[in-house]
Amino acid sequence: MNKTVIDRLPLPKRQKDALRQARITQTLIADAIAQRDRLTLDEKARYVEILIERQPQLAGTIVVLKRLGVDEVAMEPLADLLLMVTIALENARLELLPASETLVDLCYERVTTRITQESDPRLIPIQRGKATQDYLEQHPEQWLQAYAFNLVKPLQQSAEEDRVVVMLTTAVFNFVEVFTELLHPHWGQKQAH
Repeated sequence: MNKTVIDRLPLPKRQKDALRQARITQTLIADAIAQRDRLTLDEKARYVEILIERQPQLAGTIVVLKRLGVDEVAMEPLADLLLMVTIALENARLELLPASETLVDLCYERVTTRITQESDPRLIPIQRGKATQDYLEQHPEQWLQAYAFNLVKPLQQSAEEDRVVVMLTTAVFNFVEVFTELLHPHWGQKQAH
């Protein structure tokens, strides 16, 4: 989406600013999804190898979830997200450093803290909504974040066990946070203050 179109959107200024700084754009996501959906099994295997090579910590999350009893069918949306982001980054010619275990853990802590705060029954719904809105309006990878929300919506309405849904939802948002941190290294520090 070009800057002129963003300027015309009926959004708060900080959200428009965040949309302008996105490195994984709406077009990159759409193209990567279309490309991912056309991949043969051999091509998917090649991208999985690329992912394992470039982001071993994130690929390791899938192994951990499998060990925790999450079946491959339930993990498919998570794998699709990783494939889509890998393709989008390749199409954009963006090379990221591998996420460290420390970064993955830090992002996981942020995600679980935010999920806990957003579901805190002690807060009135308007306070929870405001916290979520503030976070989303400032997120520099809003297209990726929107994709993640659309990805977890069916998970939350599925027949999967609650623990599986929570683990998958947390993993999806953790991946978004990790990629956001890798694309915008100082964003997490800004959020902490």
